[in-house]
Amino acid sequence: MTASRAGAAAILLLLLGLFWAGPVEAYFGQLATGSAAIERLGALAQRYRALTAPGVAERAAPAEAALLLPDIPDAQAAALLQETVKAAAGTAQIQIRGMQVLRAQAASGAVRIGIRINAAGGIAEIGRLLYAVEAARPALYPDNLQIRAGTAAPAPLEFQLDVLGFKAGAS
Repeated sequence: MTASRAGAAAILLLLLGLFWAGPVEAYFGQLATGSAAIERLGALAQRYRALTAPGVAERAAPAEAALLLPDIPDAQAAALLQETVKAAAGTAQIQIRGMQVLRAQAASGAVRIGIRINAAGGIAEIGRLLYAVEAARPALYPDNLQIRAGTAAPAPLEFQLDVLGFKAGAS
């Protein structure tokens, strides 16, 4: 009877070993994978908490300031916008025929300052002007570009373009 007990114990140990190597090992693998995912998400949550901590907004303000016009009166901001566009047009070899200051409008916590230019130039020059406006700092936004054929013999293109900038605050 001891031989049969020893055989039964050996079979039981063999079955426990197979059971351990199968579903139990897979379960522990799932636990390890889940644990690693939880650690990654915890580290991500920690980074988000650090970004939303008091004082972070004040450190991020200089990057935002590079995108907005300075905190000056609307008329001075429009004049700065005009000078920036004039310089870009001179570099792009665009002939400005007229410039109009658009009315400032409040837009979700910012004030939109804009000018409308009427000008003439070739397609390559217009492309250079648009690039210069989009690459300018503080950030400027070209809008409502209208191009029409010129009336002169060499026929440069005539175009109208609104250039917008934003400054913080309400007007």
